Amino acid sequence: MMSNSPATYKRPYYHTLHSRLEEPRRFIQVVAGPRQVGKTTLVQQVTDSMDTPIIYASADEPSLRNAEWIAQQWEKARYSIAARGAIIVLDEVQKSVGWFEAVKRMWDEDTYRNRNLKVIILGSAQLLVQRGVSVNRRDASR
Repeated sequence: MMSNSPATYKRPYYHTLHSRLEEPRRFIQVVAGPRQVGKTTLVQQVTDSMDTPIIYASADEPSLRNAEWIAQQWEKARYSIAARGAIIVLDEVQKSVGWFEAVKRMWDEDTYRNRNLKVIILGSAQLLVQRGVSVNRRDASR
């Protein structure tokens, strides 16, 4: 009988996310969808299998919902960068006010400084994540 325990069952996008994180740093990985579909479990399975420092942070706590909190987590991840780089996972990011600007600023700075910090963003409300990106893209073109 096949077991569906988290230790043996791999989420459908496991191999896709794993291979993207093994590639050279180029893109922020966004895992978005409805609540309770296994986004966090997927990311945990992938990151647990990697030989890279992982910094995981969740914006579930109401007092942590701002861009400063994102910058603080990002700094922790920067200090964890090893020879193979590091990965920061920001869960429930759509709950943080100004998340898009903060992530973009930190990503651009790391790109400029050639830091090998890969980023995974999780959002439980796909519409909010997409809206945040599209609104900010319009603002950036002004």
